[in-house]
Amino acid sequence: MFTVNKYSKWYLSIIENAKLNVPIGYTEKHHIIPKSLGGSNGKDNLAILTARQHFICHLLLPKIVKTSEDKKKMI
Repeated sequence: MFTVNKYSKWYLSIIENAKLNVPIGYTEKHHIIPKSLGGSNGKDNLAILTARQHFICHLLLPKIVKTSEDKKKMI
């Protein structure tokens, strides 16, 4: 589903950091595997991110999906 490149490493780093250090203040829920790519609403597929982290993750997602169809979904 995700290619292994520097962008996917950054994406997973943000997710792991958020799981270890829950942000204080305004937060947003983020689907680690997007629902449009088959992700669920399960707790294991959700991360609590700051608004900035969430924005960055959505910038990275089109760069880490494998197919052009999935890339269109992420854009």
